[in-house]
Amino acid sequence: MTNHFTSLPSTLTFPDRDHVQLVVADMDGTLLNAEHKLSERTIQTVQRLVKQGTEFMLATGRHYEDVHLMAKQLGVDACLITSNGARIHDFRGQVLYENQMPAHLVEAVLAVSREFDVHRNLYQQDSWFVEEPHEALLAMHDQSGFRYQISDFNALDLSRIDKIYFTAEHAMLVLLERALSAQFSALLNITFTSPEYLEVMNLGVSKGMALSKLLEMKGKSALQTVALGDGMNDLDMLRLVGFGVVMENASETVKSHLPTMLRAKSNAEEGVAEFIESYLIK
Repeated sequence: MTNHFTSLPSTLTFPDRDHVQLVVADMDGTLLNAEHKLSERTIQTVQRLVKQGTEFMLATGRHYEDVHLMAKQLGVDACLITSNGARIHDFRGQVLYENQMPAHLVEAVLAVSREFDVHRNLYQQDSWFVEEPHEALLAMHDQSGFRYQISDFNALDLSRIDKIYFTAEHAMLVLLERALSAQFSALLNITFTSPEYLEVMNLGVSKGMALSKLLEMKGKSALQTVALGDGMNDLDMLRLVGFGVVMENASETVKSHLPTMLRAKSNAEEGVAEFIESYLIK
């Protein structure tokens, strides 16, 4: 077998194909290409993986309504971890788990963020709310067709919020992150998913926690699970599983946290498809 990836550290061995029960993939920067789309090669490779009996799941910061439309394009029955772990759905769309932010904390975070020049987004159940248009965000969701609603946050019911996220220049988000962490670090999960995206969820919400709950529900072992990701919000998921894989396009910060993990090629090079073909297809 030709190895297209960074060599495995001498202390690690990749599990036998028959040992792997489940593959979990992040979406943006991982499964999706540079245009935030599923390539035909990726779709066909995931279908081959599932056909041989290996389960496949998605774990993403994206909204469920966005993800399930893209998951249909994969043509496989996949559980979906969305909003960075705030919600889990099975392949039929049934909610298996959800963990929303308390309304008073949502209101407090919005109050702090008003002082910063950032674009603010709310995920609430099946809806995505913004205060002003953002064409680049819409372009990211072009393949699924998921769209935001422009709304006055002061008039919204702030209950059942899955996630708040902010997008802006990194330097501005760093200032916001410091302000939010100073007040809410013991109450909320505040994390960068990329230099341009800062996200806030309820305390205890993460991809790793959601995956742990899902594995327990399904009676599967983390040691027999492979996960692929590129962001800071993927760290706990990658550490949880028997074998984590870091995308080559991940930031140096992410790579520094996981220096011994195997690296797949970048998402622009269809790294997930190539990894599955090389290591997991029988």
